[in-house]
Amino acid sequence: MVIGLLLLFAIGDLWILRDNWGFEDVRAYWEAALRLREGLPLYGGTTDPDSYGVFRYAPWFAWMWVPLTYLPRQAAELLWGGVLAASSLAVLLALVRLRTAAAIALAVLLLPMFFTLTQVGNVQPLVVAMLAFGVSRWSGPLWIAVAASIKATPILYVLIYVARRQWIRLAVAVLATAILLAPLLLADVSGYQTDPGASFSLWYYVSPLAWAVAAGASVLLAAWLAWRRSDWVWVATSVAVALCTPRAHAPYATFLAVGLLDQARDRIARRTLGAVPRAAMPRDSSVEE
Repeated sequence: MVIGLLLLFAIGDLWILRDNWGFEDVRAYWEAALRLREGLPLYGGTTDPDSYGVFRYAPWFAWMWVPLTYLPRQAAELLWGGVLAASSLAVLLALVRLRTAAAIALAVLLLPMFFTLTQVGNVQPLVVAMLAFGVSRWSGPLWIAVAASIKATPILYVLIYVARRQWIRLAVAVLATAILLAPLLLADVSGYQTDPGASFSLWYYVSPLAWAVAAGASVLLAAWLAWRRSDWVWVATSVAVALCTPRAHAPYATFLAVGLLDQARDRIARRTLGAVPRAAMPRDSSVEE
């Protein structure tokens, strides 16, 4: 019944939003790339923290968009939208393939969120897909670093390496993140927008103190579970990732897909290998279904 109600809600939401293909968030990426092409400061262009033109990401992400600015704007938006749609579909199908009530319910709940993120052109679906399919691979520290350089709070996924006692991989993830963010030291950040503006977060609706308490508590809980090598460290970390950003929106719930998918892989590994959950394994052990 719950899944059915969620499905009805998702279908209704998709129907209401069916024509809302504005790719508004692409404006920030596009204009940042144009500023690089023209030799202007990367950060700036608007003083309104709620403007779609605000660019808050690492410099490399803007440089990645520079080649796209040589295409017609509409073509670039369609290409980027295709990447986001493919990322969203991959995550949702992976959830459905788990064939559990929780996974299917989450997939249905997140469906309109992924749809909305694709419509506005936000990078979130790509970030979620990178984390959902990359963290447990040998290249996991690099995927965490890339995600953290875009959205900042995914750096908390290094707690997975705390649970596994993989200190070298933890150090690699932190170092790679620092390298990706290092160009900020050479950039003119005088126009960097630090005001989070309006959002769905406790920062906006209650107070910065309420946000700090909730964020700190979520991190402490995730760290405690990581130290205890709990099977729930994935989900707790995903919740902390969503809560710790002062500019959170409802679609940040898509980080839960990362927690549920990797938690399920841990359980598959435990049943298949007769071992402890992957979060506690001393080395990577990718298990394909």
